[in-house]
Amino acid sequence: MHIRFLRRTALTAACMLGVTAAGTSYSAQPEAGWSYRTSAGYFLSTEADFDNGGEFSSQHFFIGGSTEKMIGRDFSIGLGLNYTAVDYDFDGLAMPLWDRADFLTLSIPLSMPAGERGRVSLFGSIGTASEQEADFDDGFVYSVISSYMYSFSKELSIGLGAGYTGGLEDNSLFPFMMIRWQITEQLLLTNPFRPGPFGPAGLELSYRPNDRLDFAIGGVYRSLRFALDEDSSAAPSGYAEFEGIPVFLRVGWAAHPAVTMDAYLGVSLNGELTIDDRDGHELSQDDYDPLPIIGLSISGRL
Repeated sequence: MHIRFLRRTALTAACMLGVTAAGTSYSAQPEAGWSYRTSAGYFLSTEADFDNGGEFSSQHFFIGGSTEKMIGRDFSIGLGLNYTAVDYDFDGLAMPLWDRADFLTLSIPLSMPAGERGRVSLFGSIGTASEQEADFDDGFVYSVISSYMYSFSKELSIGLGAGYTGGLEDNSLFPFMMIRWQITEQLLLTNPFRPGPFGPAGLELSYRPNDRLDFAIGGVYRSLRFALDEDSSAAPSGYAEFEGIPVFLRVGWAAHPAVTMDAYLGVSLNGELTIDDRDGHELSQDDYDPLPIIGLSISGRL
């Protein structure tokens, strides 16, 4: 088992960062009573060549929902469930790898005030990340995250946090920073907490010319780690991990006050695929070329 710093493992950790930071935003507290959100999306990663030969592409589908309730004036508690399926297509490799990986996450966020301008959030999550044929418990992952957000003004909020993720023989400790800066009425710099092909968190600069349309550019680090089947030819009962830095353009459209659609065009840079054995020891590592990505997501709230 490895413990690493400044590195997030699996899809669940990325999702948790987004929910946690969103919950701590001083300017985006939950509405009174129960609120409900749902989202779904699809994106395609076209072919990219590995440095050591061969190529791959992938298709991602995600769907999720969450509910949140205010208790009293300031305390909130929520529940979220998210599922992602990734279909892979490999070609020209020395051995067959895998066809699909599944990711399921159940999360509980808590948020409460800390002074007149601050807000503290706690977040717990459990889930699974595994090749389709692998046992459910082989891909077990969990995480605990805490954060603090301070509102300097109506336009600017900045926060800090730390988290721990465990499972998949690759535990991680990591700090992170949050920001929401309304630079002008149309220009916003923030962590992109909406669902999408690149996940939440990261950093995004958006321009909103009117109430229904916005344009954005952003970037984020992503790590997608999952357990392999016991009969895997690559690493029986081992682990695979894709890493990269997606940069993207986004166009968002509010089809309805409660429904938003987003189209994405991007590329994942510094891509790397690592395969570990069942004890988390590295067996192979291969870089791959910049990976073009296109995607579409839709989200709604009740």
